[in-house]
Amino acid sequence: MNAFSEDLLNKILDAPVGKVITVLSEILDCDIKLEVIEQNTVSPNQFVRKVSITAQELPVIKADVKFDSTVLPKLIMTELLKKKQGVGEILNANNINATRNVLSLNRIPDENRASREYEIIHDGIIWFTIFEEIRLDNLGSYNNS
Repeated sequence: MNAFSEDLLNKILDAPVGKVITVLSEILDCDIKLEVIEQNTVSPNQFVRKVSITAQELPVIKADVKFDSTVLPKLIMTELLKKKQGVGEILNANNINATRNVLSLNRIPDENRASREYEIIHDGIIWFTIFEEIRLDNLGSYNNS
């Protein structure tokens, strides 16, 4: 991983819950989009959501988000079921303070990517478990420094 990639990765990893898109937008000064690719029910109360974050239409983060409808407030579930916003956007829009508990982080320098798994916790309760792959190879052309 080059110095730019390592610096960018650290900024992404350090971004507060719900601020990754903002951080990417500020660093890269380009169009960043989050798209909910699909969302499925895997059991009566368990859901899995696949999300893609792109920079100038290139995928930079792909994430699988798992959540349980029995632990989330109705308002949050309603927004999630609309499949229009990312988890962080929904939490921020509803002024919900959450923390991230990183379960694993793997840097793969040869492939210029990283992956991490983490939990988003509110009031001591795990609301979401997220596994994401960060593709830094697609960000190299946006080095404005």
